[in-house]
Amino acid sequence: MLPIKLTSAVLATALALVPAPRASADTKDFLAGAVLGGIAGAVIQKEVRKQKLAREQQQRARARAATPQTYAPAPSRAAPKKTYRASIPATPEGREIQSSLAYFGFDAGPIDGRIGPATRSAISDYQSYMAYDRTGTLTSFQQRLLTSSYLRAETAEDSTLGVIAGLPDGTKGLLKLYRDDLASGAAQQRNLAPSPSSISPTGAIDL
Repeated sequence: MLPIKLTSAVLATALALVPAPRASADTKDFLAGAVLGGIAGAVIQKEVRKQKLAREQQQRARARAATPQTYAPAPSRAAPKKTYRASIPATPEGREIQSSLAYFGFDAGPIDGRIGPATRSAISDYQSYMAYDRTGTLTSFQQRLLTSSYLRAETAEDSTLGVIAGLPDGTKGLLKLYRDDLASGAAQQRNLAPSPSSISPTGAIDL
């Protein structure tokens, strides 16, 4: 509005000072120039306002970028409930396996009938000694050899001690000895009595 009022005042002053004939021609030129000047001024002011608005928007954008954004924490999940494995059941078969392992020198832990980690470790040791795959789980043949060897050694306890004394591996050696008997298909058990060569003429047993 100020440029328009100022233009009107200047126009009125100019008309008053210029002679009438000349004032008429000059007035037309002046009016044309004033209109063009007013249009140009309006365009310039519009462009200035536009640039100012753009600067303000850029400043707000930079201010938002400089402000650290905070995020609401994600809802916490409830910790999963722990599940406890039921205790390993005790079985007569488990006790038999543990007793057999212990007899032949493989530490299976307490004889409680539960095939736990200690028993699995003893089974692995037994398998390694017999050159089987070390799995910690008995095959049917490995279990039968183990338990039947234990029963056989316990049944002939007195004569078994003499055989054990002649084996390089001691009690463990019975396992390989009995396995050889199974492999040979012998129908009868090995004669565990001392051989005649081990008996002296006086009847005493040579140790």
